[in-house]
Amino acid sequence: MTGFERDKGVMFTYADKNGSRPMSWAYWNLVISIRDVGLFTKGIKPYGGWKFGWVKEYFGVKGRKDKVYEQLIQMLEEYKLELINNK
Repeated sequence: MTGFERDKGVMFTYADKNGSRPMSWAYWNLVISIRDVGLFTKGIKPYGGWKFGWVKEYFGVKGRKDKVYEQLIQMLEEYKLELINNK
């Protein structure tokens, strides 16, 4: 089981100017990782201690940065469908 699969059931409350809403750590990490890997594909390291290997390990994906980015986008689409179907 990957960290992503494990964290699907771990919820927290996300608050912004529009109020607060529950969100899973898996969804949060997926969205943030898509942002970070997108930067990394353009040659920008998201922050000093960031490691590409952490993303690959957490999500259980393999490949180079462009391939991993595509896999994360696909995972987001699948996760959105999963959330819609579970309502």
